[in-house]
Amino acid sequence: MKIIDAMGLACPRPVILTKKAIREENLDEVTVKVDNEIATENLTKMGKQLGFSAEVKTNSKTDYEVYLKKTGDAQCELMFEEDSSEYIVAISSDHMGTGDETFSKNLLEGFIYALTEQDVAPKYVVFYNMGVTLPSINEKVIGDLKALEERGTQVLSCGLCLGQYDLKEKLQVGEVTNMYRICELMIQYKVVKPC
Repeated sequence: MKIIDAMGLACPRPVILTKKAIREENLDEVTVKVDNEIATENLTKMGKQLGFSAEVKTNSKTDYEVYLKKTGDAQCELMFEEDSSEYIVAISSDHMGTGDETFSKNLLEGFIYALTEQDVAPKYVVFYNMGVTLPSINEKVIGDLKALEERGTQVLSCGLCLGQYDLKEKLQVGEVTNMYRICELMIQYKVVKPC
């Protein structure tokens, strides 16, 4: 049986690693080691969505094992169907939601990483306002955005916003666009807005 060591990995990485292994290796059983209860809950939900039963073994407050076994009873589709409509992601901030600033920035970085692991990549990722800092100076996000570009996603940043934050010369991935084009795209496509 496959054992995945996801100890120390922040959400959503344990789920992504597990889903990837199940699909690529056509697994019927897998045990995932994680260090927090939230990860066990997320893995259990993902397992049920993919048609797996889940058992959680608690070894300590920082040591859990999630055993997933295929039952074939998928509750719902986890990802888009291949023929689904195209979508864009619009990001206007350097953090996701409200709360602790560092945590909120980490959430957005995790969201962008999770985009790279979706079955259907966004058609565009557009950045405006403080969001333009991400493709300019956030090294974690820049690597993920380059991975999205390799899958065909166009990365666009508002030129006016880059100028406002003195980042025009620092843009490391994607192209400069304008608010008119961003408006056109947001009208034309389904928009996912994490900020």
